Amino acid sequence: MLEKMAWSKWKTIVLILLIIIVSLSLYILFNDNFSLLDLNPFRKTKLNVLVAGYDSSINGPPRADTIIVASINLNTNKIGLLFIPRDTRVKINGHGYNRINSAHAYGGIELLNETVEDFLNIKLDYYLETDFQGFEEIIDLIGGINIHISKPLRYVDEAGDVNINLPAGDVHLNGEKALQYVRYRGDKLGDIGRVSRQQKFIEAVMKKATSSNVILNLPSIYNEVMNSVNTNIPIKDVSPFVKLAKKADLNNLKTEMVPGKPEYINGASYWIANEESLEIMVNNLIRSKEYIQNDQYYVTILNGNGISGLASEVGEELEKYGFNIEDISNADNFNYQETIIYYKPGKKDTAEGLKNVLGGKLEESEDIEEDFQVILGENFTNNVIAKKEEQN
Repeated sequence: MLEKMAWSKWKTIVLILLIIIVSLSLYILFNDNFSLLDLNPFRKTKLNVLVAGYDSSINGPPRADTIIVASINLNTNKIGLLFIPRDTRVKINGHGYNRINSAHAYGGIELLNETVEDFLNIKLDYYLETDFQGFEEIIDLIGGINIHISKPLRYVDEAGDVNINLPAGDVHLNGEKALQYVRYRGDKLGDIGRVSRQQKFIEAVMKKATSSNVILNLPSIYNEVMNSVNTNIPIKDVSPFVKLAKKADLNNLKTEMVPGKPEYINGASYWIANEESLEIMVNNLIRSKEYIQNDQYYVTILNGNGISGLASEVGEELEKYGFNIEDISNADNFNYQETIIYYKPGKKDTAEGLKNVLGGKLEESEDIEEDFQVILGENFTNNVIAKKEEQN
């Protein structure tokens, strides 16, 4: 009798587990929404993904060999790709000015992600990176790439373990040969010529990845790809990505490179971005209409808790959402417990978005000069700490 009761209990437990597993599977399969967009109060039409490929660690910490920001318009399915030359001179938090690929060597994909956000003044939703071996495996998984090579590519660097030998013409590239193609920089254009080839290669990959044969096999390919990459894309967002791939129109794919010019500084070669041209390109390629909408608003940030530098950090964060920071200064005292967001009449919807980012409470006011005035209280500091602990 007891054995029957025990078995009955186990059957119930097994049944509950099966229900949970099936429910989760169906949720993942039929999920249409990207989770991070649900948490973002200002951007619902664009999804920005950092894609990075890094070299081996033979000669020290690996540097990012390829850096791309992919921006997907969720309404039109248009895709914009911005290639960032690895020699682009940028400011890296905690390390001063250097080539952007050094950010990966200093702090991995997380610091590279932060550096790209600061450089382009944007928000990135996800990142994805792979090394040379992972790159080869992914290309082999989708069956290789067909591409036209205008002239033979030949380059040997025994110290760097590089041996590239590709003929001219219409060529099928497996993983190993594809890596040779995207790494080649033996012509007079150097890294800029390589970025141009990478743009051409990515277009070929997109064409192959959105072909019916690959899409039909995406579920089986997914696990293998995840073994080859490091990403913060949650499994529940795989289904939306698959559905995006099915809807993708390569006629709407646009690739650009950070505009600029080569320059030597203190004996080192860099790619120096043309800031004005880059701003226009980022507006057109990466930023969404929500960013442009926020660009009409002005915000003053006041430090009401005495934490040095906090108001400036908040200002930099809000600029990535498109807001103009009118002023940053101290409040009338440092004893504010709760963060307060004052807003002018008629701007409550946007104020709600600010509240979702900063926390605190809202108060309508006709006395403020700007559109919004934020006073940072003690609870804001606690919110930031809590979020960082959750991420870790």
